[in-house]
Amino acid sequence: MNTLISHAITRALALIAVLACIPGCNVVTPIAYAIHGPEKINPTYTLPEHATTVVFVDDPSSKIAQRRLRYAMAETATSQLLEKRILTDMLEPRGIIAAATKDSHTKRMSITELGQSVGADIVIYAVVTNFSLSPETGSYIPQASLRVKVIDVAEGKRVWPDTEFGFPLEIQIPQLPGLSPEGNAGQLAIEQQLAQRAGLGISQLFYRHEIGETVLNRR
Repeated sequence: MNTLISHAITRALALIAVLACIPGCNVVTPIAYAIHGPEKINPTYTLPEHATTVVFVDDPSSKIAQRRLRYAMAETATSQLLEKRILTDMLEPRGIIAAATKDSHTKRMSITELGQSVGADIVIYAVVTNFSLSPETGSYIPQASLRVKVIDVAEGKRVWPDTEFGFPLEIQIPQLPGLSPEGNAGQLAIEQQLAQRAGLGISQLFYRHEIGETVLNRR
């Protein structure tokens, strides 16, 4: 069986070599795709699989009007990381969001303290820097921008990325020109969709996926 497979691969490679010599031939790409599979995007950071982890989406500049959208981001990222089996022990994000709301203006809890308050080993911390359906007058391109960090609660420090500003992440929902949501209900639905897409983008930073599946638009 191994000999047959070896011969088949040899014949396929030989065919690619022949086709590559034919001017104007565009058959090589599909054959190479069939042999190697679709292009993949590797994770930017490998999370510790068995560490108790929580996703916390923060909005210190009040870019999002409703807390439910922050929860939608965190919940989507959480469910995706569990579904892909990247992590085995994740906390429901509502707890850390609730803990953060108890902060006073004079004393804010650190991310480490928030993680400790819910029993987390790792906090995936995402700060919203933009959340808009119409970034420019007359345009309709729903987009969100975040900066993502991974905090080790026990060590009390950032373990990823190297920069203190976090990893920049941009998400968009492609729209046709002139297409905009109708009424308040339509806008709320698009905001929810954008929040869930942003949550998916957060999760995709941490697992290998096909380029056709990505929602990431990195700076």
